[in-house]
Amino acid sequence: MKSLAVFVGGIAVAGLGGFLFSSLEIPLAWILGAMVGSAIWTNLFGAGGKTKYVRRTGQVIVGAATGAILTPAMLGELVELLPAMLGAAVLANVVGVLLSFPLARLARVDRRTALLSTIPAGMSEMASLAREVGAKAEVVTVVHTLRVVLVVGCIPFLFGYPGYAAPEVEAETAHYVALAAVVVAGALLSTVGARAGMLNPWVLMPMATGVLVVIAGFPLAGMPRPLLVGAQILIGFSLGARLRKEDFARVPRAAAAGFLVSAALLGTMLLAAALVFPAWTGIPAATLALALAPGGIGEMIASAKALGVGAGLVAGFQFTRSFLTNLIAPPLLMRLAGPPPPKVPGP
Repeated sequence: MKSLAVFVGGIAVAGLGGFLFSSLEIPLAWILGAMVGSAIWTNLFGAGGKTKYVRRTGQVIVGAATGAILTPAMLGELVELLPAMLGAAVLANVVGVLLSFPLARLARVDRRTALLSTIPAGMSEMASLAREVGAKAEVVTVVHTLRVVLVVGCIPFLFGYPGYAAPEVEAETAHYVALAAVVVAGALLSTVGARAGMLNPWVLMPMATGVLVVIAGFPLAGMPRPLLVGAQILIGFSLGARLRKEDFARVPRAAAAGFLVSAALLGTMLLAAALVFPAWTGIPAATLALALAPGGIGEMIASAKALGVGAGLVAGFQFTRSFLTNLIAPPLLMRLAGPPPPKVPGP
């Protein structure tokens, strides 16, 4: 009962933080404010439960909202952008691999841990892989958390949002019953996908369900703003709950080094978004900043929705990078860090 009270209190404080940031007209207010409120609450009282379920709920809502706008025309545009998406994914991974060398030296960790910490994949996937191959999962978790928080915290203030995306127009026949069906079906399919080991199912399955429903001729209503705000609060809450001072105190050198390499990776991708990819793709730099940013796919799509940036484009770039990174991570470990240490049999 106490843990439930702590959990509900954390959500309430996260929502209050989002409201305060929104009142102050801070960019990405509901995510950043919720993150700050959640971090304060978590460090005072704890999280009170498994925050991954909170994050997944927010991701399902964001995924369904994005699926509603992924029309056949937009899907065709994403296919045309596939070379650019692959180029951005390769660039992020090459820079991530290179940054693993200074991280290993500065944080005094093994190459396996450093590599899993710097390649821009999902935190949960890399932390799980770290446990499987004998790397330091706590270091991997801290560095990935710092990277996502840095991305979410910096980008809105660097590119002068909002105003770069065309407004999303609903069809006259769009209705909320179809949208609700997409949310429910997307959540169920996400659960199945997660058990089957699917990559990022909590965003992708609702998106895919929405696309199939739209292609079948059933236009979806736009996600109501209160639900989108609620999803942002849930995602911000889950981010803040990761910022526990005891986690960073256990690995202070890794935290400091992780911040530096995360800033280097983010800076490289933002330079590419500003100087290289606009000429290649014709997409404004502000949209590309979120599309190329090495953050979590759910956080970046939610940020795109909140800031009025093309969420479909952001989703395409983010998924391509995430898929490529998770695909190449095990071979990279074997090539650059060597095989995992043998497991010591128990008594």
